[in-house]
Amino acid sequence: MPKFDIFSGRQDKDAVWIEAVEGLAQARGRLEQIAAEKPGRYFLFSSTSHAVLAIKHTFPKSESEEKSKGSAA
Repeated sequence: MPKFDIFSGRQDKDAVWIEAVEGLAQARGRLEQIAAEKPGRYFLFSSTSHAVLAIKHTFPKSESEEKSKGSAA
């Protein structure tokens, strides 16, 4: 089963390797999980094809968004 690498940062500048995951579906799922846990820029890379297969950008919620969510409940 092929392995796929998950990186943080930009693929053309400041990429930092996070981990390798076996299987494309599992790698995509892990990418989503990492992005949900720690907002930022992430991408999935195949060393076999030398291609970026997925990009995920998540951003932290602002303090005002958190306050408005809390008051709506």
